[in-house]
Amino acid sequence: MKRIAIIGAGAAGCFAAQRLRELCPGAEVTVFEAQDHPLKKVAVTGGGRCNLTNSFSLVSNLTEVYPRGHRLMKKLMYEWSQWDTMSWFEEHGVRLVTQEDECVFPLSQRAMEIVGVLRRGLDIRCGRRMTPADLPDYDAVVVTTGGGRDFSWFREQGLEIVQPVPSLFPFRLEPTGLEQLSGTLVADSAASIGGTPYHAGGITLITHNGVSGPCILRLSSYAARHLAECGYRAPLVMNWLGDASEQDAMDMLRGIALAQASRLVVNYRPEALTSRHWEYMLGRAGIGREMRWGGMGRRQMNRMAAVLTSDTYTITGRVPHKEEFVTAGGVSLTNVDAATLRCKSIPHLYFAGEVLDVDGVTGGFNLQAAWTMADAVARALARELGDARENME
Repeated sequence: MKRIAIIGAGAAGCFAAQRLRELCPGAEVTVFEAQDHPLKKVAVTGGGRCNLTNSFSLVSNLTEVYPRGHRLMKKLMYEWSQWDTMSWFEEHGVRLVTQEDECVFPLSQRAMEIVGVLRRGLDIRCGRRMTPADLPDYDAVVVTTGGGRDFSWFREQGLEIVQPVPSLFPFRLEPTGLEQLSGTLVADSAASIGGTPYHAGGITLITHNGVSGPCILRLSSYAARHLAECGYRAPLVMNWLGDASEQDAMDMLRGIALAQASRLVVNYRPEALTSRHWEYMLGRAGIGREMRWGGMGRRQMNRMAAVLTSDTYTITGRVPHKEEFVTAGGVSLTNVDAATLRCKSIPHLYFAGEVLDVDGVTGGFNLQAAWTMADAVARALARELGDARENME
């Protein structure tokens, strides 16, 4: 009987074990977890609802959702796509729902339903830390330990390691008064790191000490390594009108001035902003509450348009986002075969999941990467060990 050890009982590890049970029914698969609880991160992801994948309907290029590893994901997703993920979970009794933002959740809105399916029938040994000395006891070893782990043993074996840095986190900002709008959502906004090509769009949530929301989390992912290198201090440029240009903003303001000339500027605002946010922006532009739209001159309109589309703040740090904690970095993809994720230099050693230098933005993309890579390893092992069913799913 072939013996396979999986190190790490997270999403990738447990899914690899489930796929191995299906593809290699004669193999003995054991999952080792150093912590007390397997799938701990899956249990809390998505606010405890588990955003297990995405329809990808709004994705035109994988670089948009996988800042690192998009070429690998494109290759592997030909074998195991988001549709395969959804079919697998549905076949195992999980009813799914796709939200308007194309994020896929269990219909029950309970992450523990996903945890239960992934744990079902597995031999998981918690509180057991594997060592290099254990490797010869197994015909194959799959490393799925996640990101930000101790990579010293892999370095000792000559593997290239990309230093892990945090990804997917809200920004702490230098106080300007914006924090007084805590809880305010801007549905269509854009954010960028000043002086860099990094930018993102979507919903921004103003918090008590900075900004968060999908737009900011995406930006933190795209700029993860840059922000780490500059000590999480950088200029943040907010466009509160989404992808509108300064000229677009000027045209909008002129239109309002013509149609609402007699009204106070504080009492009539662009639809994109709440009343409190609009008052704050008037202050940023130096426009008094007593001014009427008809009395706003060109210079004041220019200032207002600039503030609406290029409102600049200073990032002073990152806010830990434990629920969705993801790292950029890990075992370099140069160390593994792109089709099988087998280590090129160490026989019978495989990697899957966030332990590799692959990570995605928020929205179910990181879990999809885990399912896809886990399946690739399971298929490769089924071929290598010669114990696959005749008709592999």
